[in-house]
Amino acid sequence: MTIWLALKFYTENYSLGQILFDIPIIILKTLAALFMLRWIAQKFFVERQQYFLFLILGIAALVITGFVDLLRDYLGSGRTWSDLPSVGYIIVHSFYYSSADLAMPFLVIMIKKYFENQTSLAVVKEKQKDAELKLLRSQLSPHFLFNNLNTVDALIDSDTQKAKTYIARLSSLYRYFIKTKEDDIVLLQEELKMAKDYFYLIQTRYGDAYTFEVVDESAIKMSSDAEVYTEYSRSVQAYIPSGALQTVIENVVKHNKITHGISIHIYLRITEEAIILTNSKNSDAKSAVESMGTGLKNLKERYELLVGKTISITDTNTHFEVCLPLVTLTNID
Repeated sequence: MTIWLALKFYTENYSLGQILFDIPIIILKTLAALFMLRWIAQKFFVERQQYFLFLILGIAALVITGFVDLLRDYLGSGRTWSDLPSVGYIIVHSFYYSSADLAMPFLVIMIKKYFENQTSLAVVKEKQKDAELKLLRSQLSPHFLFNNLNTVDALIDSDTQKAKTYIARLSSLYRYFIKTKEDDIVLLQEELKMAKDYFYLIQTRYGDAYTFEVVDESAIKMSSDAEVYTEYSRSVQAYIPSGALQTVIENVVKHNKITHGISIHIYLRITEEAIILTNSKNSDAKSAVESMGTGLKNLKERYELLVGKTISITDTNTHFEVCLPLVTLTNID
């Protein structure tokens, strides 16, 4: 702007004194207009969403800063206050002066923000894609399937009825994985049902080494009546990233070795704002830093990318707790 103004004033035969007087005023006026509009936009457009007031104050800011430029033009050329035109002329041209000077800075800022946002969006998409791929791999890993098939094989000979129940729970789990593989977030009720199926497989495989208890389910009031369930789900609209509970339960099994005679108790508590999973620890359990492995780091990233929230972890000598914030949608559509 300084270079352009210097060339403009030079071609119009302005004196050096006029150039040194006019350029700083125009630049200061433009900066003032930028900061005023930024503050007004943040306060009334973004925070309060008072669009009409934002429009009025924005125009007023441009007129005020433009009037300073108009005065500079008149007084700098030797004219006096009495030479100023009518109020209507002043308002229109003051608005024009500021708008014209702000055009280039706004264009530069918009181009800069556009490419920054495009870069940020690409990073977010890549992270989300990576997070979803890791979740899918953990759900469909050959190791997971191999362990479950071995358990079924052992149950067929010893307890046929239990083998049938195990297969039904395993089928229900994979049906859920297939159903939600494209979903970023799912209903809390559905994720909790998946967690119960998933833990049934763990408990059948390891026996009393792990126990699972939902301490308080009143926050969602699960119902066997499909119609009641659907209507209640619409009113509550509590959601959670898909596979979140599976990740947390997996973390418990992974970081607590099976010790003869010692059970790892897992308590799941539901509040209006979060679902909290607390587990006891054995003497061989890893520290909080070690326990914050790939699974929980991946889940933490997914939370931040999807809903702008984060999980919290509390670690003591005897217990490990993960708090997963619930997502409440105001409009299901």
